[in-house]
Amino acid sequence: MRYATVVLAILTTCQCACGAPVKITEDRSPLMQIVVAADASDRIKGAADTLADYLGKMSAAKITVTNGDGAIGLAVGLASDFPKLGMAGQFAIKSVADREHYLLKSHARGLYIIGSTESAVEHAVWDLLYRLGHRQFFPGRTWEVIPQTPNVSISVNVDERPDYRARRIWYGFGLWDHNRTPYKQWCLRNRAVMGFNLRTGHAYDGIIGGNKNAFDANPEFYGLLDGKRTSTKICIGNPKLRALVVAHAIRYFNKRPDADSISMDPSDGGGWCQCDPCAALGGVSDRALTLANEVAAAVNKRFKNKYVGMYAYNQHSPPPKIRAHPNVVISIATGFIRGGYTVDELIEGWAAKGATIGMREYYSVNMWSRNLPGAARGTNLGYLKRTIPHFYAKGARFMSAESGDCWGPCGLGYYLAARMLWDVNEAKNIDALVDDFLTRCFGPAKAPMGEFYRLIDGTNRPLLCDDLLGRMYRLLDQSRKLADTPEIRARIGDLILYTHYVELFRNYRSAKGPERQSAFERLIRHSYRIRGTMMVHSKAIYRDLVTRDKQVTIPPVARWGVSEAKNPWKSGKPFGDSELKGILATGIAKFKITQIKNVDFGMDLVPATPLKLPKAEPGHASSHGRGVQTFYTWVDKQSKTITLKVTGGLIAHYRDRGDAKVELWRGKTRVDKGSTAPDGVERTVILRPKHTGLHKITVSDGNDATRVRWDASTPMTIISSIRESGTLSMRYSLYFYVPKGVKTVDMFAGGSGAIRDAAGNTLLKFDSRKPGYHSIPVPKDQAGKLWELHQCTGTHLLLNLPPCLARSESELLLPRKIVERDSQ
Repeated sequence: MRYATVVLAILTTCQCACGAPVKITEDRSPLMQIVVAADASDRIKGAADTLADYLGKMSAAKITVTNGDGAIGLAVGLASDFPKLGMAGQFAIKSVADREHYLLKSHARGLYIIGSTESAVEHAVWDLLYRLGHRQFFPGRTWEVIPQTPNVSISVNVDERPDYRARRIWYGFGLWDHNRTPYKQWCLRNRAVMGFNLRTGHAYDGIIGGNKNAFDANPEFYGLLDGKRTSTKICIGNPKLRALVVAHAIRYFNKRPDADSISMDPSDGGGWCQCDPCAALGGVSDRALTLANEVAAAVNKRFKNKYVGMYAYNQHSPPPKIRAHPNVVISIATGFIRGGYTVDELIEGWAAKGATIGMREYYSVNMWSRNLPGAARGTNLGYLKRTIPHFYAKGARFMSAESGDCWGPCGLGYYLAARMLWDVNEAKNIDALVDDFLTRCFGPAKAPMGEFYRLIDGTNRPLLCDDLLGRMYRLLDQSRKLADTPEIRARIGDLILYTHYVELFRNYRSAKGPERQSAFERLIRHSYRIRGTMMVHSKAIYRDLVTRDKQVTIPPVARWGVSEAKNPWKSGKPFGDSELKGILATGIAKFKITQIKNVDFGMDLVPATPLKLPKAEPGHASSHGRGVQTFYTWVDKQSKTITLKVTGGLIAHYRDRGDAKVELWRGKTRVDKGSTAPDGVERTVILRPKHTGLHKITVSDGNDATRVRWDASTPMTIISSIRESGTLSMRYSLYFYVPKGVKTVDMFAGGSGAIRDAAGNTLLKFDSRKPGYHSIPVPKDQAGKLWELHQCTGTHLLLNLPPCLARSESELLLPRKIVERDSQ
């Protein structure tokens, strides 16, 4: 395997900045032994054996493990294992980060692989192997890379501690038979573990269950809800209840003296106690924190350095008015935020009250993303690269990221996240890390596989349609033909099966009537059969999808709990080479790719009035959107104000997400802002620009829903491009401009409706069940005019012409260069 040897030589050369070079093997013969202390723990001995095993796999040399004082050979162990080295003081544990502190240092007679704890030693071993070229990109043997070379040497001198103290990327729906061991191996080998075991899960139900007799005898411990003591949001205003919870926590630590923390996070959902003593404590966040503080104070009188974990989530996401105990850790949820706060505002608000900060992320939630390309945060390399260092810079030191067993779309993101969570500076090296992944995993197929991963990167907003599937299949076919080893072909095979899953899910989602049930069954059968690849979250799809789609069913004999031996929908039969070839051939034949290219017209927008376009029948847009809506407007007089009619809180049960915020921007500078209460009442918001020219208006509502209206005299344009879309919802009829000389209107349509030319002719009707690209010929004399997206729903993106939509010619803004050219 000449390729692996070359990579290893390059990698070890790169480590020559510090530390004397040490040769470990030469010509497949060992030059060094691995040394452990005679009284080393079983876990340390296991780490040493792992190192010996992998060095042997790399070099074919038989590496032995022996006892010694660490002065000669590869010394693996705690600093206290090797007193003659005099490192004990260097590895004293003074903070949480010190628990994972390790040293890799080569010297004339060997290599120090020393850690402050057993976990740190394991990190050191896997980091050494990483520096020697080993990679565990995804779980399982298929995605492990072990370089082959007869000569292993390294020059290294690094002293390591993690940036995030806990780095947990965990599966919703838990682990399963096939993935438990591979997942745990991946976490260990990528240092994606918890050096500090921070517990933050919903806890109140567990408190009730663990103290059932006390709650039965004291129903006043339950929360008061509509006059009845029924809520699991326990009555924190009751001192006796708080004393019971404190006793519960003390028993917990008595039974688990090594535990770092206990969770005091409230049970999920609403239903907070309505009694006067609870109200006197303050808002929901103050109540939850009051209990967490009391537990932290009491526990730390009995024990040393014990912590209480809690989320800032849902109704208890807003920052409190009271201060947090120093041993309370608040993990900020990046979703389900109430009170109209941004994530940064929550971090700042809780930190200002003394809380230690962690993050509660959502890298993949199956019910949201369903394993599709670009649909989850874990697929979005740009998001991960931006947020992990950003949260750290804001003070976050713990990460708990809900994820899924879906390594097809999210695997590269998970791997990169693990690297950045250990060292946030790795965010600066993302391109090099991706290149390393492509090179080591795919060798001669690196180029097409690089394009494959760019296609499914959420940063690039992949659009699920024939073109995307056609490109995925073709790139995998090219890669398979270039693959020169069974290992590379196996990885590509996994991704072929993933791509087929995407195809089957698309078929299911668009199917109606009896065909939907058939498509659903094909999807479930396939996802189960490929579960061993861990490309898609098979368990979540099998168990959850049927509960949310009332058009499909799983017969009793095929339900999740029925074993594979008795279940006609479950098969563990591996896919053979002929099946993979068949999937590829069918996919390539079925899904055509488009030659349509996206054109970037920039955002230097001006009014379209110089074009002297004929007056058009006013169109309409619902202007009823969720999340963030974005509009572009033009100010022609410095004294002019912009008047909007805004109705916030259109979804009544989301009205706790804060005011609808309206902001006016000139470039990246906010020049004015306003807001309206989330109560379903329309109010006037007046914005006062300080300059003339182009401005942007954003309306954000915490994912409630907000209606925005404006006078017809106000220029107002919506962008609908690959780069920016999403403001439009419900049904709309809006105009766009087809510049002079344009021969085709190239677009992506993901919803229903029709496209009309300037003469009112319907040129194409869209089918929402078949999203895809369209190239519509421009009829004679129809360029240089307004066309209409008529009675449309869903996503419609303009690609080769300005992606600017408006209700009329007077409201339309267009790129300056187009207006200047076409007005000549």
